[in-house]
Amino acid sequence: MEKIPRILLVLTGGTIGSAVNDGCIDVDSRRSDDLLAIYNEQSNCQVEFEVVRPFNILSENAEPKHWLQIIETLQSHRLCDYDGVIIAHGSDTLPYTGAALSYGLDSPLIPIVLVAANYAIGQPNSNAIANFSAAVAFIINMKLPGFYTLYENSDHIIYVHLATRLQEADWLRDDFTSFGDPLGVFDHRGLCCVPSPKNPSMLKLYNPAPDCVPTIAEFRNEVLALRAYPGLNYEVINLHNRPIRAVLHSLYHCGSGNVTGENGTSLLSFIKNNPQVDHYLISYKNIQGDLYASCRELIAAGGIPLENISFEAAVTKLNFAYNQQEYAPLNYVKREFFYEFLRDAKENGYVI
Repeated sequence: MEKIPRILLVLTGGTIGSAVNDGCIDVDSRRSDDLLAIYNEQSNCQVEFEVVRPFNILSENAEPKHWLQIIETLQSHRLCDYDGVIIAHGSDTLPYTGAALSYGLDSPLIPIVLVAANYAIGQPNSNAIANFSAAVAFIINMKLPGFYTLYENSDHIIYVHLATRLQEADWLRDDFTSFGDPLGVFDHRGLCCVPSPKNPSMLKLYNPAPDCVPTIAEFRNEVLALRAYPGLNYEVINLHNRPIRAVLHSLYHCGSGNVTGENGTSLLSFIKNNPQVDHYLISYKNIQGDLYASCRELIAAGGIPLENISFEAAVTKLNFAYNQQEYAPLNYVKREFFYEFLRDAKENGYVI
């Protein structure tokens, strides 16, 4: 007799776990029953679900402590007893939780898949059931170890993203994109990979190297992130006598920032005036190549450049780096956990 697939379903709230009442969208614990009931009604596949709910919130209210609750929930189960894990999550902070799982969990031998929804279950054009059904099929049919997000965009294509490369959804179409390219699309044929040399090969994904991650006991709110824009007044940000250890500066697309500004708009002055804080700089593709003069000045002033990593993955990683005790924070940041860095390597690509 064929073994019935067993999936651990982690419910955390979000739109996929919400209802609409009098024009107000809010979490509703009964939606978990609806999710499984509709799936079982529409699917011919027998699946055993074990359901846990570490918390039930709209994901805009999520904080790093919630990442830890999910991680501890998964660590309290023998994951090898399951075919996979599905985490139903809100869309707003989905990329941050996806990245956090890869930094907080040892390399898994099963698929851990995050899903969300654009509208609540039962609402017109909701992709909740499509995303959930695809996640179940992905786990059962692909058996691909690692951390993934499956999501149906407005083009009605279900994309498979490496969870560490997912970027925030746009607010016009509620579509998600990957930093770089998605791993592929998922349909009746299975996983059809996107031909990108920056994606890991299927061979690498199916053969994960054992990877133990440092333990995090708690998160202290000691990381700040700032996005550059014309006129940002750094003088209103006082880092002295405040518990900030690291700042992530998300700069313009070529890694440049304001170094000549007056009236508080110089990032260069901000870095020089706050040497007690580690300043990380993203948006660099190749710091060994030609750089703008402003880039070189920021790095010379003490800015630490990070190459080929998304804002979401970087700020999440800094939270882990500065709350663990096993590595120097910079060494932690430079360590790769689950393909969060885009690397154009020969062994990468979509061919097995």
